[in-house]
Amino acid sequence: MRHKTTFILLFIGLIAGSAAASDPIETLRRKLAVAAPNERPGCARDLAAALTAKGDDQKLKENFGAALSTYMEALAVLEKDNAGQPSPLLLNHTGLTLLVMGEYKEALDFLLRAAAAAERMGDREIGSASDYLIGYVHRDLANYDLALQYFRKAYETSVALGNQRRVIMALNEIGNVYYYRKQFAEALPYKEKSLQLARKYSNPELLANGLHDMGEFFQTQGQLVKALPLLQEALAIYRRAGLMRGTIITLTSIADCQRELGFFAAGLACLHEAWPLAEKAQQNRDLASILLLFSKIHEEMQDHRRSLEFQRRYHDLWARLFNEDKNKQIAEMQTRYEVEKKQRENELLKQEKQISVLALDKQRNQRNFLFYLALLVMLLAAVLYSRFRIKARAHRKLEAANSQIVAQQGKLEEAYKQMAELARHDQLTGLPNRRVAMEEIDREEKRFRRSQKSFVLVMTDIDGFKAVNDKVGHDAGDYVLQSVAALFSQSLRAQDTVYRWGGDEFLFLLPETTLAGAAVFMAAAKEKVRSNNFIFNGQRLQVAASMGASVYAGGLTIEACLHGADQEMYRSRKR
Repeated sequence: MRHKTTFILLFIGLIAGSAAASDPIETLRRKLAVAAPNERPGCARDLAAALTAKGDDQKLKENFGAALSTYMEALAVLEKDNAGQPSPLLLNHTGLTLLVMGEYKEALDFLLRAAAAAERMGDREIGSASDYLIGYVHRDLANYDLALQYFRKAYETSVALGNQRRVIMALNEIGNVYYYRKQFAEALPYKEKSLQLARKYSNPELLANGLHDMGEFFQTQGQLVKALPLLQEALAIYRRAGLMRGTIITLTSIADCQRELGFFAAGLACLHEAWPLAEKAQQNRDLASILLLFSKIHEEMQDHRRSLEFQRRYHDLWARLFNEDKNKQIAEMQTRYEVEKKQRENELLKQEKQISVLALDKQRNQRNFLFYLALLVMLLAAVLYSRFRIKARAHRKLEAANSQIVAQQGKLEEAYKQMAELARHDQLTGLPNRRVAMEEIDREEKRFRRSQKSFVLVMTDIDGFKAVNDKVGHDAGDYVLQSVAALFSQSLRAQDTVYRWGGDEFLFLLPETTLAGAAVFMAAAKEKVRSNNFIFNGQRLQVAASMGASVYAGGLTIEACLHGADQEMYRSRKR
């Protein structure tokens, strides 16, 4: 649902064991370095087990980059010293870490290896855990049929093993897959059964997560009366258990529910409680959601000044998060590069070990030098050629990895540009959003101070929009907004701009224009809307526009000008 990683993070706690307080890894590394050849496999297995425990501890602390590096070192130790196949648990933990980091292809490879290894060893518990995570990967990749197949397999095995916790989680994820496929009727029984079992299972966090998930399920369906009690029950459990993150997210969901019901004061009270909790927990993404919801509620309360204030705080915080995400992705890419570099170094060490063995053979056979001279020359030549090829191949792989990092950085920069563009445009209509409007109005105000050329702000509201939403549906409302946006764009002069202000409101900026000129423009724009045929699924929709204009000519603030346009729009609607 909205916080889709809730159950996967809970799953980390389910399969990861607690790490030892002391760190014996360096001791085990030194022991392996001086071990006799016949002792090395056992020492390698001990070191791999200690590294696995350390990786588990790093993963529980959500230090996923470090955990991945530790797990990869454990795998390399086992491979280097021929200490046997990696355990299904180590493969599973590596795959889970990659999944949380968003590396789906690599995660799927390790999880499939874990499932196969668990099947060979008859370890149905790890096999079930791997099947659940494989389903999670396919769900995130929108391979819904495969996701259902693996979640059901995990559910059936967990039922047989009596693992009630995973039974609950698997049922919930089966419901989520149907939800993402928009098969809501099929999703509901699975989610209800999951919640019913969670009520009987003595884990407050699992129950609270299920209640919150079900509440959001009903909320997205517009069934707010069903959603609100579930969210409030989840909130009570999170509070009792001292689970701050769950408390923050649920308070935000309840506030959004209250907003949709029109209980603005109750919604604001929830947000005022969630705000300091999010700041204390340093949950900046949750704080961004809180600020955005503050803006929406104040906007719906017609308190545009406060709405704009929170909108600005939201965009400032989001810009900072955007930069943090960029740095985090670069750090993760560097971690992956270091892991791959370590794998290449281990491969070279393995080859050098083979060369060392050949050198010992040479010393043992020196007394037969003349007899074996020809054979030894050929063998050395073959070894040197093999080593040359190995180093050349490693060099090519290193260059390819460097090229891939450069290419990925280019893709990241392009993605950041696209995200920045999306942050400035309304995704539904494609029009510039309120943030862009305020920037361009500020520029127009500065130009007025220099040239004394007035400009006009025209606030526009779509009449009949709520009726369309209520009677025909939100898809019809989206169609109306897109169609009206296109008509308004066609009405503009070269220097004019139209913005999506919020909800069903649009704002026009008309530079170098008087109120008389604005009146002509508004008449033409309203006529264009009035005369347009709005047909959705064969049904004609009744749509019109109310407009109000306010001229900025000095001695006036932008907020006052916007307020004047807003008041004129309401007077226009009453006329």
